[in-house]
Amino acid sequence: MTTLWFDPETGALRLDEYVVRNPSFQAIMADGVVTDEELAAQSQRTLQLLRDLDGRLPDALRDLATEALVEMAVLHAVQLHRTRQSLI
Repeated sequence: MTTLWFDPETGALRLDEYVVRNPSFQAIMADGVVTDEELAAQSQRTLQLLRDLDGRLPDALRDLATEALVEMAVLHAVQLHRTRQSLI
């Protein structure tokens, strides 16, 4: 079954929905505390998946995926900055 990134009715990105159902997220959040070890393990899982993708994607798709990942990282960074601004 194909995992749809966007809700067909609303067009909304469905990543939040997938995150809360993800076994890694559920295990990390089970006690409500994120430890350094859990963060490191999640980082390693993420890096391994990115390595797998990098090795499998044709150049044109790798370039598009790179652009999307960078823009997602920019969004995350500016959201964090915005949150920090609101705390001041």
